[in-house]
Amino acid sequence: MRGDFAHNDILIGRLRQVAEACGATVCSEQPVQIANTTSDPDLVVEKNGRRIVGVAGQSHRRVENDVRKAVALGAQLLLIVTPDSFTAQRCRRQLRRLPYLAAKIKVIPCPLGAAREILRQALDASRSQPAPGAPQPRTQP
Repeated sequence: MRGDFAHNDILIGRLRQVAEACGATVCSEQPVQIANTTSDPDLVVEKNGRRIVGVAGQSHRRVENDVRKAVALGAQLLLIVTPDSFTAQRCRRQLRRLPYLAAKIKVIPCPLGAAREILRQALDASRSQPAPGAPQPRTQP
């Protein structure tokens, strides 16, 4: 995986640990085609038909590209994991400039601790939800 120690082992590595502990399938740097270039999101997590993309956001400058990657992969959630709350705030500000794109997916920029908890809750919630296309349980009147 490309990136330095903070990017790989701390931000993305800790998200990977949570995903694996929740029984999700985890893929690092899954290639995705955007326009005429191939790009790789840091982490793609799948469980029960739900896809979550995680990226290390050490700057607000790549937010638009990160959203495009997640949308291209058909993710329901994009977690932009930042080293601190100030960077998360700048990423949120950048997202407000992209309402046309961010409307297609739920995007949450936040520091590592919050991202781990959000991922854990999202993966636990996907356990109780059927996969898309699966038969719905019947309820008796």
